[in-house]
Amino acid sequence: MEHPMRPSPARLCLAVAFAAALGLLALPSAAAVIVPGSPTSSWTPIAYPTLLPDHSDDQQTGIPEADIVGNLTNPAFYTAFDDANTLSLTDGNLAFRVRIGADKNPAGFSQFMGVGIDADLNGSLDIFLAVENSGNPDRVAIYDAGAGANTSPSTTTIDSSYLFTYALSASNYDFRAVTLTIDPTATSFDIDGDGDTDFFLSWVIPFADVVAALAGQPSPIVINQNSTLRYVVGSSTQPNALNQDLGGPNGGTNSTLSWDAIGAFSNPLSAGGSPILTPEPDSLSLLALGLLVLAAWRRRKAVRFGDASGRPL
Repeated sequence: MEHPMRPSPARLCLAVAFAAALGLLALPSAAAVIVPGSPTSSWTPIAYPTLLPDHSDDQQTGIPEADIVGNLTNPAFYTAFDDANTLSLTDGNLAFRVRIGADKNPAGFSQFMGVGIDADLNGSLDIFLAVENSGNPDRVAIYDAGAGANTSPSTTTIDSSYLFTYALSASNYDFRAVTLTIDPTATSFDIDGDGDTDFFLSWVIPFADVVAALAGQPSPIVINQNSTLRYVVGSSTQPNALNQDLGGPNGGTNSTLSWDAIGAFSNPLSAGGSPILTPEPDSLSLLALGLLVLAAWRRRKAVRFGDASGRPL
């Protein structure tokens, strides 16, 4: 017999689903091993406040491998997360994928591509998760932010003495041409129209190292896979700044305006890749109304079987 004060499993499931739909409850991420060269259908596009994810041919020195490209139907920037199928919220792997304009001689990506993370949501970049192929040896790495304020392109520097480094391998790195195999929904293989096929640059980093890098900041930042983050993605000729191209704005690598002002910050999302939803006012009103109706119904039921306080007569 169902306890009168205990919600039934069906009601509990409905409440959880409703809360999740409103963004009031974060549900766990599905576990899936990240394959760097896997199709985009297994990755999450990273959105920006503006509809256009990037502008073509806006890199500072005209190097096609430094040009981040994307349009309304072909995202420029993706993420993926593997939670290692454990109860821990700080293990697994975090991955990124960036679409660039071409692969020029010599074959292979030969630039620096970094994702700056604003983990405490204060407008400055805290660390960079990057592919560093401009030097020797090529590597995937986590870099600390430099001594600048890191609140705008002109104030951002990267500390070249990396915090963590990983040799390139098939499990953490991939660079390949855009085809229908890797991007089944592609509407173009040459977004910038320069006659060269676009390429996807993908890399994977242990999430525990991201957590450790942020916890080791002068003002420690504690995160897990459900924490809210914002990203800035950019390219460079070497690991010192994002001075070639930025995802989002048209140019702007020398701008003194903040990352927010130039539209370079991604929309907020969890490290696990879930969009951070703020309930709309109408949704909040609907939730409040539902709670009032439920309270009134329970009150009416209590009065029906007892006195005004619900005590039996």
